[in-house]
Amino acid sequence: MITFLGLSHLSLCYSAAALCHGKKVLILDHEKEVDLFNKKKNQIYEPGLANILNKFSKNFKISCDFKNIRNSKLIFLAKDIKTDKNNNVLLEETKRLIKKVKIKKNKILIIMNQVPVGFTRNIKWNKNLLYHFVETLIFGQAIRRALNPERIIIGKNRINNKIDDNLLKYLKLFKCQIIDMTYEESELTKGFINTYLASQLITTNFLAEIANKYKSSWNRIIKAINLDKRIGTKGYYKPGLGIAGGNIERDIKTLDRITKCYNIKIKLPDFFIKANKYSKNWINRIISLQKIKNKRISILGVTYKENTLSVKNAVQIDLINKYKQYITAHDTNSKKILNTTNQNIKNSIFKTLEYNLKNSNILIIFHNIDVYKNINLNKYKNIKCIIDPFGIINKKKINKKNYFKLTN
Repeated sequence: MITFLGLSHLSLCYSAAALCHGKKVLILDHEKEVDLFNKKKNQIYEPGLANILNKFSKNFKISCDFKNIRNSKLIFLAKDIKTDKNNNVLLEETKRLIKKVKIKKNKILIIMNQVPVGFTRNIKWNKNLLYHFVETLIFGQAIRRALNPERIIIGKNRINNKIDDNLLKYLKLFKCQIIDMTYEESELTKGFINTYLASQLITTNFLAEIANKYKSSWNRIIKAINLDKRIGTKGYYKPGLGIAGGNIERDIKTLDRITKCYNIKIKLPDFFIKANKYSKNWINRIISLQKIKNKRISILGVTYKENTLSVKNAVQIDLINKYKQYITAHDTNSKKILNTTNQNIKNSIFKTLEYNLKNSNILIIFHNIDVYKNINLNKYKNIKCIIDPFGIINKKKINKKNYFKLTN
């Protein structure tokens, strides 16, 4: 049996991967967390997750009885780490879970959640049985990435130490390259991966805005850039509304603290944070220029992207808070979003799709799904401004002058 400490998106997705490889899985958490999950008040959604958990239900258990850990050789600490409103990590919950594990002899502990540099080495555990694991899941694609990782990165006490045979046997089930390094190198790698992702996202937004100044087609430009093998074909080349979800922002904030701690003169993380805020404010800049009396705003798609329930740092939430007196929303997963804990959204914000279309004069479209793509917006004369950042709606079907998207 494999045990995952902490009930969260992270532990459930990697539990699904273990189940698919024929393993029995136990997730342990405090009674309150387990109770909320069982009552479906803590919704954790990921495409494909529920099907796997149902299929292998005989081999899967969620419990608050930490004595059950005695049956596991491998223990993964896999509770998604919460952050405060400024994206600083909150480690109290992680530390409490480790303290609950009283049986340590011959048990292998793998730190899978998003801890800062130095955390793993400071854990009081047999260092020959303590490891750090770099997770690189993506909301909406997490099951596929957990089942088919590009590579596995494992941090150890010393670089010359061998990975314990029990852990190595499990990792080899995933049939990919295993890269081993020290704890600190592994923890840094996690943060550095997200730093590179942040630089791509922010650089794309920056360059796309310059292209717009010259009325140039970003799609034609990036098609040419994309052929440069030094840049690659899988980068973040689609301009967006800044970074959301919480994970990348957390690691940029951590890197910002490191630059201040060591008095590093190049303030790249600070630039990322400021540039990200600027990108997230794109819609507000457009709304402020609209000479519309009695603005009534509707947003289609509340989560930060489709196929997730996460609203962490989402532009949509900023808009709801800013225009709360005259904004409504529609989301195909509204009931699940409302049942998810720590989501600061009121039930009254959600209206039917038809209500939103008939009662707004500014329409903002976020989710790239058929129900939104197929809307005939010509029917709704009340809509004076359409903000379609990602170009979801076919512009040929829109007879509106005030139509805005991120790229030409």
